[in-house]
Amino acid sequence: MSNNQEKDLLYLQIFSSSIFIITIYISIILTINNIQKIDNKKSIFDQKQENNIILKNRIVITIIATISVYISYQFYKTNKLNKNTSKKELYASLLNFISTLILLDTALKKDNKNTDVSIPII
Repeated sequence: MSNNQEKDLLYLQIFSSSIFIITIYISIILTINNIQKIDNKKSIFDQKQENNIILKNRIVITIIATISVYISYQFYKTNKLNKNTSKKELYASLLNFISTLILLDTALKKDNKNTDVSIPII
């Protein structure tokens, strides 16, 4: 892998990490919304809005996990000095990707009426 390719992967990682921070912020807002509902206060979003936001947030997180797998695979492919560490990072990325697919599936299979969806950050 050339230095330019490695640098591009690192920039992609910075970009996806920045987007991930935004998804965490959205998850915090949704958690505050749930606390307000529990306290019988006026919530920020109604249930349908909340479910739509959760679904979109999970789609973005799944895309970020896909990018993470891609980056880990690229480093694994070209890292000849420390293949074992690269392999572990790739496996961790794959497990994270699988968990995001499961969370996305739960958001897709619920109905938009009164079904609550949990809001895990990761």
